Amino acid sequence: MAERKEIHNQAEAFFEKIWTGDDLWELQASEFEQSRFARLSQILQGRRYGRVLEIGCGDGSFTRHLANVAEHILALDISPAAIAKARECNSEKTAVEFRIANIMDYDVSNEGPWDLIVMTETIYYLGWLYPFFDVAWLAGELHKAGSPGGRLLLANTFGHIEDPLVLPSLIHTYRDLFLNVGFHKIKEEVFEGMKHRVKLEVLMTIFEKGSSDEENPR
Repeated sequence: MAERKEIHNQAEAFFEKIWTGDDLWELQASEFEQSRFARLSQILQGRRYGRVLEIGCGDGSFTRHLANVAEHILALDISPAAIAKARECNSEKTAVEFRIANIMDYDVSNEGPWDLIVMTETIYYLGWLYPFFDVAWLAGELHKAGSPGGRLLLANTFGHIEDPLVLPSLIHTYRDLFLNVGFHKIKEEVFEGMKHRVKLEVLMTIFEKGSSDEENPR
């Protein structure tokens, strides 16, 4: 228990330092980031989602896009500074609720079921902070918390960047976790772009939760 509390404190301090300062990832100013948001929004089009859970919302940049396809969004982040910025960024979005929370301690089923769960640029940080067992456990909990036919959007950047957190092999392993717990992959693509003269790729995957009969065939 003490070890888990230490991890929580480490995660909160790390992200609080990031979000207390300037826009480290240039989410608002970067053409690449804005194009990434636009493409993520496009692949969600064609369907309206009743209840949406966004995990690791950061400053709420993508939450603004999600609000166009959702009836209600619960957006979580461990950093109080991030949540403060997200509320300011989405002040006119009445269907969005922002909350300070660590997804590893949050009961995802309590307020579900969810018609859409969103994790963009989040899971590799969980993989850095927590044992693989815990990340795999979370994938299973998210599957259970989804509504029948509910979807999960997973998007993570990799490419020509010297960061062990986003090695392509790890990004694909996280993707496969959701297949292994019972989600079906219905759409996947690699979005490409340049940021600071570095070529980046984003693996974007939409999963769907089948009916109980599909998941537990006799």
